[in-house]
Amino acid sequence: MFDSLKSLGAIASLAKKKDAIAEAVQRVQNNLDQRTINVASPDKAVAIVTNAKLKVLSVTLDPAMLSRAGTDAATREKLQGLIAGAMNAAQARAADILKDEILREANDLGIGDLVSQSPELQKLMGRK
Repeated sequence: MFDSLKSLGAIASLAKKKDAIAEAVQRVQNNLDQRTINVASPDKAVAIVTNAKLKVLSVTLDPAMLSRAGTDAATREKLQGLIAGAMNAAQARAADILKDEILREANDLGIGDLVSQSPELQKLMGRK
């Protein structure tokens, strides 16, 4: 029963802060656009730059490896794996940036505890 009352109080608090929350969401969106993520494969054959929304800004491939990939299946498979690995690393970094941005804004709004206790938001931020 007390948990239900606590939840109602939290919802009422959020309703009072709806404009501030909307502004915070817009700030997070803008910050994600501005943050860049640079990822390179260990051998530097692949370099990818994205923003934190995972918009690919540039892809750089080693010319020698790219040339070999045209005629050598093993090199082509390696290059494909390096590109996939770099994109996966960029996605992981973007998720960390999103989590940090959300938590910072939530703390600034005084609702950090709600965010840290919400299973849905934890899932969104890559926590389980």
